[in-house]
Amino acid sequence: MKALRNQNLLTPFLVISLAHLLAFGISIYILLPLQAQYTPELAPYASLLFLPHGVRVLSAWMMGWKAIPLFAPTALLAHWMNFGVAGFTLAGLAGVFSGIVCAAVTFWALAKIGMDFRITANRAANWRDVMVAGAIASAINTFGMGWAFSHNTDTLIGYFIGDVSGLFACMLILMLAFKVMREAAEEANKIN
Repeated sequence: MKALRNQNLLTPFLVISLAHLLAFGISIYILLPLQAQYTPELAPYASLLFLPHGVRVLSAWMMGWKAIPLFAPTALLAHWMNFGVAGFTLAGLAGVFSGIVCAAVTFWALAKIGMDFRITANRAANWRDVMVAGAIASAINTFGMGWAFSHNTDTLIGYFIGDVSGLFACMLILMLAFKVMREAAEEANKIN
């Protein structure tokens, strides 16, 4: 039975891992160098379009607490890719942990106060709810990063903006992809 449960998490783990690494790679290796040309005063690691936040929020929205162990390995790998072994200090791990848990904690806390944004049989997906939860999760992550690294206010604002814009971009990409898939399915139904 335990092997069956683990097998059921293999696909989400692979999807989340691939999406996170792709989002991280785009954010850090493509968008951040472009951003540095236009905002050199901002810390070189505070991306104003941080796509991995979108992955962690959407993962927590769909998977709840299960998203934490599914997301953690690639979050740690991405941290290592960005900072190397030197990034694995107590402060570095606290910062990574802040990012790993912020979204799941947010959805749990919102549900506890009567604002359960999770998808259920009685409740459809609502992008506004996910954006609200994502902004709260970003505030938690920003606080955690500020506490761990004692960043200045500009950097913390950059983290918040990057997280929220990254979530918005991920959601926009998903909405467009789903629209294209729906239209393709409708065309296929017309042909049949």
